[in-house]
Amino acid sequence: MQVCFFDDTNASCLMPLTLTRPAHMLRSGILLICEKWQKYLSVSKSSSLLPPYMKGVYESAPISGESDCIWINGRFLPDHLVVTDILKLKTGEGLTSRGTPVAIRADGKLSSSLYESGKYPESGIEFSPTDGGTLLKAPWMIFSVNGEQIQQDISLTKPKAYRVDPDRYPGVHFLNTAEIFVMDGVRIEPGSVISAADGPVFLDSSAWVMAGSLVQGPFYLGRHSVLKLGAKVYGNSSLGPYCKVGGEINNVVFQAYSNKGHDGFLGNSAVGEWCNFGADTNNSNLKNNYSTVRLADWNSRKEYDTGLQFCGTIMGDHSKTAINTMLNTGTVCGVFANIFCGTFPPKLIPSFSWLGPDKTETYRFDKAMEAAKRMMDRRGVEMSEAYVDMLRHIFENKPPQIS
Repeated sequence: MQVCFFDDTNASCLMPLTLTRPAHMLRSGILLICEKWQKYLSVSKSSSLLPPYMKGVYESAPISGESDCIWINGRFLPDHLVVTDILKLKTGEGLTSRGTPVAIRADGKLSSSLYESGKYPESGIEFSPTDGGTLLKAPWMIFSVNGEQIQQDISLTKPKAYRVDPDRYPGVHFLNTAEIFVMDGVRIEPGSVISAADGPVFLDSSAWVMAGSLVQGPFYLGRHSVLKLGAKVYGNSSLGPYCKVGGEINNVVFQAYSNKGHDGFLGNSAVGEWCNFGADTNNSNLKNNYSTVRLADWNSRKEYDTGLQFCGTIMGDHSKTAINTMLNTGTVCGVFANIFCGTFPPKLIPSFSWLGPDKTETYRFDKAMEAAKRMMDRRGVEMSEAYVDMLRHIFENKPPQIS
């Protein structure tokens, strides 16, 4: 079976998280969306339609004309029900979720031709609705469905062989060990409490839980990620690979390589890669009148009602806050923003902005690249020319700054 991911015309609803990645490269739960599909459909490789400015940054296998291809909407999260529906599709048939095409089975030769021209099958498809899966329609859904996605990903990764052995971690208190999974190379220091009473806890390879950490499931700690001394982690949170987190978090998703190394609270938030929260950065995730939170749409800049009572911060890649930063309820921050204003910044923070106490200036592209390269070098990650070109495209096509 061949699989190819596509972003439809409404995929921009997930910006700013998808400014720097296609939707199927987003993480919710334990796995990236593409990794979920690969496990459900038992494929090791997949193709993807990429916008021109992302080519070279993300890999995509070519489509062969010899067999049918299953086209998957990149912002569609799978489950067993929709996979069953997909496996029943015949050539030229597709599935919709509340009217949006989410899966299409197309002839191999047609798929190969469409792929080469940068298109996905739209015409001549006989669609039927599916009740399975979850279609992401806003960036806040990344964290709102995160707990259930952790539960589902546990069944996909099948880590039963890695159930924790409490005897290997003297001085650590475990609750419901049947739902605590510890991969190879994990360190858990004495004084920590790991509770799976309300959902599973998955500590991935070479993760490190420092002394005194308090962890509540459902929770995922990614490969080589670190919980700092005394960290307090509430459930429905996921930290992707190579993250460092201290202080208090609640229902937060970090994609990868991002840091919140010190005290401060972050709740009901979705954070990209290469972000850094300065010491004692705090965000509000609940309005003081307890009404639902309004959030700015990235493209229209108009606020809409999320319907959520708890909604914190959406932050794109490479953005940073200074010490003692305060982020308002329902803040949306683009890529490469530096926030050091000393008071609540605007709820919509543009990309490549230098947000000081008196005014907002454009973050010079060359200076932004210098800082990004230093940060990535510290983690042994090369900043490729294709990656720089992608960021330059975002810089040159960003909306005007907000004064």
